[in-house]
Amino acid sequence: MVLTTSYLGHVISSVLVHDADDEILKCQCSLDLVQRYNGLLELATEKIHVFPFSNVKPCWFRLYTDASIVKAVRILEEYRNCGRPALLAEAVAVLDMALITAGGMGREQLIQEMLTEFQTHMDADRDEADYPAKRRRVAAGWTRSRNELLLPQEAVSIPKISRPVPVIQAPSLEEFQTHLHDRRGPIILSGALNHWPALRKWQSVSFWEDVTLAGSRLVPVELGRSYVDSGWGQQIMPFRRFLADHILDHSQGDSRTGYLAQYDIFKQIPALYADIATPDYCYLDAPPPEAGTPVALTKAAKKTQQLSHPSTLPQPMGQSANQTSSSSEVQSNIWFGPAWTISPLHHDPYHNILCQVVGKKYLRLFSPHYSSKLQPMSSTVSAPHLTEASGDVTIDMSNTSSIDIAAMEVSPHEDWDSTYPNISKVTYVECVLEAGQALYIPIGWWHYNPAEAQSINFCLTGNSQTESSKKQSGRETGLGL
Repeated sequence: MVLTTSYLGHVISSVLVHDADDEILKCQCSLDLVQRYNGLLELATEKIHVFPFSNVKPCWFRLYTDASIVKAVRILEEYRNCGRPALLAEAVAVLDMALITAGGMGREQLIQEMLTEFQTHMDADRDEADYPAKRRRVAAGWTRSRNELLLPQEAVSIPKISRPVPVIQAPSLEEFQTHLHDRRGPIILSGALNHWPALRKWQSVSFWEDVTLAGSRLVPVELGRSYVDSGWGQQIMPFRRFLADHILDHSQGDSRTGYLAQYDIFKQIPALYADIATPDYCYLDAPPPEAGTPVALTKAAKKTQQLSHPSTLPQPMGQSANQTSSSSEVQSNIWFGPAWTISPLHHDPYHNILCQVVGKKYLRLFSPHYSSKLQPMSSTVSAPHLTEASGDVTIDMSNTSSIDIAAMEVSPHEDWDSTYPNISKVTYVECVLEAGQALYIPIGWWHYNPAEAQSINFCLTGNSQTESSKKQSGRETGLGL
């Protein structure tokens, strides 16, 4: 058995060691983690949720992490005594909450090591009882074996493309660099992902079951068609529930659309990195936002960075999805959901390369120079989905348009100019991004993208850098998409 008494003792010993400058020492409370882990975990949870996430002191994230690890070990000790599988899933959930809520602060490597041990243990002991059919809830009529079952590919109506985004076949670095600085518009990079194992593996239901520890890994799922709709929210749930209720079978469970959106799943499940390769395009020097556009004006005014996508997740785990960095580090966020999930018309304060892995996605893109005609929302929008945790909160939604492109698609013959003045005169480009293709979206470009089928894609995102900032960071790369 992998989860030996010796190994669990090693984990406890590791957690009890704190450097002199460890943030956890600033909690000003007894750190008797072995005896008081439950009480300390409750205290840290209270501190994390009583303040706006940005105001939570790092010491409480550290305390939450260490107390969670001790709690997971105690659960595993009980599991060793009775062998009840539910206890192993409970320990996984405790560690995942430490990653999601606190970023695993200071113990990321230890938590990943523990989860790897769980995987090794489950691989050794797996049998068909670990995957009861009732937990998979496979849609009626599917008779394939577990190893052959693929994610459904039923597509909704795909718009006719009349203003296509240019396509270039696997451009050289020099060709793409020229495009970045001279043409500065969206472009499809065809054939750039053909060597990725993810194009094949990520279609498989059993792959997702295995990589998420029989679906026991927790993930934050958005519930609702779009984050601008009323009733939108987020819920942390086991991956198996997300897969069963929102991907494989919509007739059961929550009737709302479930979407794993703009989430750094690679940080939580590093094994997924083995199936992709960050394109070399991401390490090219990228231009700053075009003068006079909203992102350029925001950067010039040195305003607080706005959210690119609302979230109810505590920081720092959600931070990378919502904030940009001064470095050129490549950041990755996954989008995994059923057909007709929608990212409303918005722009981001960084360059994007959107990589389509499974399914297809329609995108409509507008130049940032049309921003004034796209009716941006207010910079002080009430955030009722955050109020319970953080008091009265407003968020900057000026990167999101109030124009409902989805409604315009459903009723194309209506006089939309009467609702959105002169919207018919605003030009755009569009595409249907197929699996294996990547789309470069320049910094500040507005984009709207509903999924036309079950879809998995992820964005490689980052900042442009000036020469001075590159020297300060000691890096020579600038795109960091």
